[in-house]
Amino acid sequence: MVKETKKIKRSEVVPFFLSYEKTSFINVVTDTLVRMNKTGNPYYNQVHKLSSRNYLINSDYFKRVIVEGGKEGINPQDNPFEVQEMSGRKRVENSVCIDTKTESTYYIMLELFEEVKPKVEYTFEGNPIDKVLFQDYLVKVSENKSQPQERKVKVITPKVESIVGWSVEGVKYEVED
Repeated sequence: MVKETKKIKRSEVVPFFLSYEKTSFINVVTDTLVRMNKTGNPYYNQVHKLSSRNYLINSDYFKRVIVEGGKEGINPQDNPFEVQEMSGRKRVENSVCIDTKTESTYYIMLELFEEVKPKVEYTFEGNPIDKVLFQDYLVKVSENKSQPQERKVKVITPKVESIVGWSVEGVKYEVED
């Protein structure tokens, strides 16, 4: 339950997450350009996705994989799991990551749960659009095959620049550009 709303400047988002150490549930709102294939696509680079979803922040990925495996009777000694490096990103501190090439783009690492569905709204040229109209152009996402258990621990790393707000511990933060 939100008890208070705070405005936060874009320049304060990374410092906030660098200093936020708790493992906690958090609702994050992002505004992103939908990733699509370009060939013959009249919607390419024009559809935005406004998404609001609950995540777990600052979770220990390795421990979460072991715990989920244990729930399915998987013994870590029989099925050792090694955390692989993120592609193009590295962890800075807590939930904050940075790109490895230029070290100038920041990301926030969040664990998602498939059973917790997001609230999603798509817009094209500023107007709502149904996903059915452009779904054939969407980039296909591959599944993680390195985890031994059936229920995978899924992590996303949205760019900080795409985050428009979040709620945690009863406080709603709205990002001002």
